[in-house]
Amino acid sequence: MTAAPNDILKSIAERAQALDPWINEKRQHLHRNPELSFAEEKTAAFVRAELEKLGYSPAAAIPGRHGFHVDLVAPANPDKFVLLRADMDALPIQEENNVPFKSQNPGVGHLCGHDVHTSMLLGAAGILKDLRDKLPVSVRFVFQHAEEVEPGGAQDFVKAGLTDDVLGCFGIHVSPRVESGYFGVRAGEAMACVGTIKAVIRGRGGHGAAPHETIDPVPAAAACILNLQNIVARRIPPQEPAVVSVTMIHAGTASNVIPNEVSFGGTFRSFNMDRIPEMERMIEEIVRDTAKAYGCVAEVSAIHSYPPVVNDEQAIEAARQALTGLFGETVCRPIEKSMGAEDFAYFGIAKPSAFLFLGVLPNGETFYPLHHPNFLPDDKVFWKGSALLASMPFVAPQYLSTTR
Repeated sequence: MTAAPNDILKSIAERAQALDPWINEKRQHLHRNPELSFAEEKTAAFVRAELEKLGYSPAAAIPGRHGFHVDLVAPANPDKFVLLRADMDALPIQEENNVPFKSQNPGVGHLCGHDVHTSMLLGAAGILKDLRDKLPVSVRFVFQHAEEVEPGGAQDFVKAGLTDDVLGCFGIHVSPRVESGYFGVRAGEAMACVGTIKAVIRGRGGHGAAPHETIDPVPAAAACILNLQNIVARRIPPQEPAVVSVTMIHAGTASNVIPNEVSFGGTFRSFNMDRIPEMERMIEEIVRDTAKAYGCVAEVSAIHSYPPVVNDEQAIEAARQALTGLFGETVCRPIEKSMGAEDFAYFGIAKPSAFLFLGVLPNGETFYPLHHPNFLPDDKVFWKGSALLASMPFVAPQYLSTTR
């Protein structure tokens, strides 16, 4: 007979807290050995080995990728699953933290918390393995490749049919904007749709002392970048959140040489999917026409990728009830929607889903955002993420219809 949910949640919280040293050990190994998107070979091998030690038999990787899944089949319901997801890839950033487990891979660092996400899901796998006979529904653990780089890895799992027999999908992201140990929870729109800008402005280079003999692409590129800001300031309704940010610019090799070309890139974002094609068109038109006004030629593309993360109300309610049962009513914190983006959105399109945020900012600590060289989450609360993930197979089926 299945134990009452409160008894199960209490047991899960106790097991997760007892696993805290183990979860941190796995996280520190992953943090020390980061790998970039689509190159997570050693990371995946490490995770597979840990799952095998727990008694799992991981499935083969997605063809041509390093991401994989593993199923824990419940005797009571072998045909329906709750999907739990973590991402494994790191960023091309040089870590500046001075910690014993600092990245040993120059120029690559787990500075978005994916090492934590993976370790938390390993913790959940360890907890649920011992509770298999009590599970009301089966569990699919997804260890995803390439969240940081388009086209992302989430689509690969959806296209492979790994959401077809799933009731709902759940994921957690660490957040330095939420107080440590609390969870940011939001139904509906949670994260934005994102697109990428790539542009090359071509002119005719020459000597820096004789600009009149050149067609200088540097001021043309500068004008393009400034003009792009008018999209949000003057062409998007002010009540509608939107972002256009140029984040990269490359030009020249010497102080006395006007280059032949300048390249720049960036991102554009909105919650309104109907707005995205319009933003793509405006970006391309502004860059081409501005470059032409300076006598240059532009090659420019603005292509959207990840859709917005939209949390299903019932899936979020299931997570909220699980959190309350695990840690009490005050653990949930309402949060504003973020202009950040996540390819977890594809799981949300496939099935009712919830994406939550585990606070990792201790009181009084210096704030370093995600993707900063000094981002270092509070490692005393990772077990709480494992506890939440492990609870969802017990709580979610009460909120997500098997016929939905």
